[in-house]
Amino acid sequence: MFTASELRSVLKKYGLTPRKYLGQNYLVDSDVIEDIIEACKFVDTDWVMEIGAGLGAVTERLAREVKHVLAIEKDRGACVALGDILKGFTNVNIVCEDFLDIDLERALAESPYKVKVIGNLPYYITSPIIEKLIAGRHNFESVFITIQKEVAERVCAKPGSKIYGSLSVFVQYYTKPCILLDIGKHAFYPEPGVDSAFVELAILQKPSVQANDEEKFFDVVKAGFGQRRKTLLNSLLSSEEIKLDKPGLAELLKKIGIDPNIRAEQLSLEEFARISNAL
Repeated sequence: MFTASELRSVLKKYGLTPRKYLGQNYLVDSDVIEDIIEACKFVDTDWVMEIGAGLGAVTERLAREVKHVLAIEKDRGACVALGDILKGFTNVNIVCEDFLDIDLERALAESPYKVKVIGNLPYYITSPIIEKLIAGRHNFESVFITIQKEVAERVCAKPGSKIYGSLSVFVQYYTKPCILLDIGKHAFYPEPGVDSAFVELAILQKPSVQANDEEKFFDVVKAGFGQRRKTLLNSLLSSEEIKLDKPGLAELLKKIGIDPNIRAEQLSLEEFARISNAL
């Protein structure tokens, strides 16, 4: 674990400069790292995959806590430094690759059971990483990620909120999201322009609602939020996937107990499923 000044020295030693386009903001607050590790409730038999290992502030703490760490880091220069910093640990495997390019089945083949995931996600690719994690959810026992606070609030938002949207529905369909910690921007070097939050995505054994056709379900969600200022009826009519005319769609919505004049942000996941199942 490095303080900000120690981190600057390490960066200088290896000729590294935090690159904004890679979203490189290193955690330098030891109290925050301890809070993160404590919140995860890891045990000594756990296998953990870390996304964005950086210079090992969390990796080193993990290595002392769990059975095995698969540390993924895209920056090749950081990987060299990481190898030196963690050379005393035999239970850490460093993979110098972009997480979005990794074959998860191959990377996790040696794990005797489902792994736990932890990561400090670059803000600019948060959504693609979440999508990949959810797509590969059968590999994971639990997912813990540090993301922009605003995105965390959107992920956890409930119906009726102005920030409730398609991302909220997507994540909540497959997981139970929860903000565990708020993390101020001062905990990072270089200091980002916004605060962060540490979030758990608890993987559900089955989706949170019963959608007979998941593709149709997400078509309805996408259409509903595609023009969120319009009524639900008019938003759904804008989708090429929905073939009913206006009177027919209005009648269908009324038949299943949904007001055609409400907006998508007022619908629960169960109501979205009710619409897609009826269609």
